[in-house]
Amino acid sequence: MNYLNSLTRKNNVLSSSTGLMNFPRFDHNDHSRLENMHKVNNLERRFLVWTGKFKSYGEVPDFVSQVIMEKSRNRMRIKVANYMILATIAGCVVMVYKGKQDAKRGESVAKQNKEWHAQIKADSEAKTKETS
Repeated sequence: MNYLNSLTRKNNVLSSSTGLMNFPRFDHNDHSRLENMHKVNNLERRFLVWTGKFKSYGEVPDFVSQVIMEKSRNRMRIKVANYMILATIAGCVVMVYKGKQDAKRGESVAKQNKEWHAQIKADSEAKTKETS
């Protein structure tokens, strides 16, 4: 539809007998509705239940609005990111605690490195003695 036809159409709608502004409603056929729908797989069903959109796994329909699915995925991304942040912080706290315990016993990375190099040197000297 070109611009001139759209202007004449709007004028005809605006000058209706009721005097009210009746804008035309856009008719969406079933095909355009299905374009905005998303077929849900098993993992996405779980996402929809975990994010609280549906109460149980059985309530989730086969097709869900694309907007609802995107909101659910975004909420799951946020939840996973938050749990990973907490796990990282917990891991750091555990490593700091273990490092302090090792320092109290007198163990250090430098000491372990020296012992490892001494062991390798002893092994290589033993092998050279065997071959000679």
